[in-house]
Amino acid sequence: MNTNDSIIDEDEIDIKEIFRTVFRYKYMIILLVILFTFGAAFFAYFKTNVYKTTSTVEVRIDKMRGGGQQDVLAMAMDGGSMVNPDTEMEIIKSVSLTQSALKHVDMTHHYYTTRRYKKVELYKNAPFEVGMLKGHGIMFDLIPIDDKLYRLVVEEGTDENGTKWSYDREHVYGQEVVSDHFHLNVMKTKEMKDAIYHFSVADPKSVAYIVQSGVSVAQTSKYSTVLAISFTDNVPLRTQEFTNALTKAYVDRSIYEKNKEAELKLKFIDKQMKRINDKLTGSAIKLEEFKRKSNTVDLSAKATKIISLMSAFETELNAIEIKQKMLDKLYKAIKSGEKIESISLGGMESQSSLGSMVRALQDAIIKQKAMRQSYTNIYPAVRQLNETIAKQKNIIISTMKNLSENITDKQALLRDSIKEQQDLLNTLPADERMYGELQRQFSVNEKIYSYLLEKQSETAIVKASTVSKNIILDKAPLPGAPIAPKKKLIVMVGLILGLILGIALAFLRAFLDDRIQSEEDVTHAIDVPMIGMIPHMKEEGGQLKVLETPKSAVAEAFRNLRTNLQFMVHAKQSHVIAVTSTIGGEGKTLLCSNLSAIMSIADKKTIVINLDMRKPTLHVRFSVPNKQGMSTLLSGSSNLESVIQKTQYPNLHVITSGPVPPNPSELIQSALMEKVIGKLREHYDVIILDTPPIGLVTDARTLMNLADTSIYVLRAGYSKKAFINSIKSLSKLHEVHGLSILLNDVKMDKSGYGYGYGYGYYEDEK
Repeated sequence: MNTNDSIIDEDEIDIKEIFRTVFRYKYMIILLVILFTFGAAFFAYFKTNVYKTTSTVEVRIDKMRGGGQQDVLAMAMDGGSMVNPDTEMEIIKSVSLTQSALKHVDMTHHYYTTRRYKKVELYKNAPFEVGMLKGHGIMFDLIPIDDKLYRLVVEEGTDENGTKWSYDREHVYGQEVVSDHFHLNVMKTKEMKDAIYHFSVADPKSVAYIVQSGVSVAQTSKYSTVLAISFTDNVPLRTQEFTNALTKAYVDRSIYEKNKEAELKLKFIDKQMKRINDKLTGSAIKLEEFKRKSNTVDLSAKATKIISLMSAFETELNAIEIKQKMLDKLYKAIKSGEKIESISLGGMESQSSLGSMVRALQDAIIKQKAMRQSYTNIYPAVRQLNETIAKQKNIIISTMKNLSENITDKQALLRDSIKEQQDLLNTLPADERMYGELQRQFSVNEKIYSYLLEKQSETAIVKASTVSKNIILDKAPLPGAPIAPKKKLIVMVGLILGLILGIALAFLRAFLDDRIQSEEDVTHAIDVPMIGMIPHMKEEGGQLKVLETPKSAVAEAFRNLRTNLQFMVHAKQSHVIAVTSTIGGEGKTLLCSNLSAIMSIADKKTIVINLDMRKPTLHVRFSVPNKQGMSTLLSGSSNLESVIQKTQYPNLHVITSGPVPPNPSELIQSALMEKVIGKLREHYDVIILDTPPIGLVTDARTLMNLADTSIYVLRAGYSKKAFINSIKSLSKLHEVHGLSILLNDVKMDKSGYGYGYGYGYYEDEK
């Protein structure tokens, strides 16, 4: 039980010590918190605001455009691929689309001024405009002089060779300014109210790459085809305008692509129609002339069957040849590795295995490009994608080679079948055979012409009614509050950092501080009893606090000390008290004077003896002469009665140190010293010995052997913790009687001091 109680006590003391340390350095902690908070607020105020706004667009995914039901022209003219959200996101973030949006939003000219000590950008609100041919990226200062003149200043610039330069001249508004480093023209548009402006013009060639970094695109959900297009910038209005311009440019792009495709189709159809029309006219004339000359009206059943089979075989052969061309185109694209993600599968979508492999390769390339924006080739995920892409290419190439071989075999079979039918046709009569050939040519040309005419009408209608497959759902709103910096968070972080640093610094100072600060510093280090603690008192030349302010906390502390001393001596016995310290300045003499005064108030005949003959100060405190004293008494020059001096206070006498002797240690250690103490015991109730510091000389130890009680004085905030080692040494000596410790100059707080004494109802010291 005792062990547990001690552990609990130690824990409680540790907690108290933590709060005591924090309270001791409270002003330092508060100062650091204030400094860090104001520093964070200053940083947050002057940091440039960043705004963000978002628009949403629905991406309508195209269905597969290849397949068995797709006609030959559609396969030949298919210029796109399957649209997917990943591809669309890459398109939106592309530099080309950013450049299209920049045609409607000015991102090159930046005009600034200072408002409330903060640099702000004047977007569409600057009182002047700048045209520049040379000098992009240079920050200029414009200082208005009057309605016609202005100063143009460049404080420090660097040219292509790294040479520093500066510029400061006056110019007229509207006139060109040409120098070795820039060529510009400043035009005033309205009254200039600020004392100074700043401007810079970005290079139009590189501004798209800078703006592109602020664009972000994401799906609103994992399986959604709705894309959120966001943009971040320092100006709210410009953020909104560019986001909407980029969204519109993306929607207009799909219209442009569709119109472009329709134009290509119309161009192809017109060219084919002209050629087929000539063939159709020629075949019709030849057929009519042959019919008139040979009087042939119709074909036999056998000839009709042969011609029908030959037409079917030729149609299938033409379809296979188109597939072969598409396969060759795809093969070249895969081999070269250029724009694989946007290639068309055309009529090869019917080959499901090849189509799925190509789509998987396209998805992998899109992911690779997205990751390459943030990571290099050595990043593990990028390296894995590179390996996957290489393997997928090899598989696709191998598959296409097999398909190509199959197509070649099929072409050979079809050509053989056509040759067989041609041989059968050759067995027919010449007139019938010739008529069949002409009839077949006319029929094929007629069907192709009708087909092209139909597609021409369809394409013309599509071009005239083209709308974007993508729809803007929500336009970007004007951003209100900035997304960065998080000012409240920055200030809070500054406050917390200041508090943490302040507390950490407080504990560091407490750890490095080797001075005794509180009662716990003493009681934790030594088992010698603590006889009392004296609060901090202001010294005012020669005054005794216990007599001047008898109701003060200081006087009460000395009364408590007097009570404790009474328990350390037998009743009706003279009490000799030796007071010592480690070094000077710990308040030993101040303690002796006030202790003697508090004893005299209790009707005890008290005498205080100043035995610190090297640096005597006791006579000053009692305002008595020091012409003779202990030095003259112990040297035999004076008798005891002559050195005892009465003070202005009843029951209180004093023996001063006298003139400084050459051998104070020998005098104190003489046999006469013990006789003097014995003689004084006969006449006084309390004898207080003000001894020299024990850490400097050994005189105090001799005097402590003669005393009934020895008080070792430590001063809070002054005495070193190492001084406790001297007390430990004394506590082991049996000839030192009644050794105890007194902590002096303890700083009081609102709750009291030391053991928690509360002296709030006593007189406060002013």
